[in-house]
Amino acid sequence: MTFSDKEYQEFSDKVYRLDPNDDKKYDSDMTEGTIFKIDKKYKILKIQENSGSDGMQAMAVAPLDEKGNVDTSQVVISYAGTNTSDFKDIENEKTNE
Repeated sequence: MTFSDKEYQEFSDKVYRLDPNDDKKYDSDMTEGTIFKIDKKYKILKIQENSGSDGMQAMAVAPLDEKGNVDTSQVVISYAGTNTSDFKDIENEKTNE
């Protein structure tokens, strides 16, 4: 199985909804265990949300098979890039240079 550009785009879009400091994008329904559909169903396996420390948001997602079982042989790690309106995110990027 390969992932389409559309699927990668959707994963990327969803990870930006994890930041509780972003009133416009934050989605409190995006939690570990959430199932969502793009072309097929996916489950959020793990979320890492560090808005309180370094501004990082990431999630691991995997597709569900026909029976609803998670296919962990096809895990995608999606993460947010630098958010220029988040001071902690910018400070963290400076430290990593």
